[in-house]
Amino acid sequence: MTQSQEEEFDVLGCKVKFKPSLNDNHNAKAVIDLVVSEIKELKIARPLLRDTDVAVLVALKMATERMKVEDEYQTNILKLEETLEMALQAVGPEAN
Repeated sequence: MTQSQEEEFDVLGCKVKFKPSLNDNHNAKAVIDLVVSEIKELKIARPLLRDTDVAVLVALKMATERMKVEDEYQTNILKLEETLEMALQAVGPEAN
């Protein structure tokens, strides 16, 4: 795929145009696929929802998941820092 090719995706009836670069083509396609998958899953579970409701619910779900990942990341960084500090203390002052 060249950089100049524009792709178009349908997300809840909205045409999303995307002009990928060599670096982000895979990521953008994966994002679109994830969003479409979430939409399909929700529409199967709740077929009477309006598209706007589906869009909001999918956005809220994905934002919640992102916040959980960010919280886990911060927790893991803090644990790593604590472990590193304990390891440095165990080695002694000459390691600092």
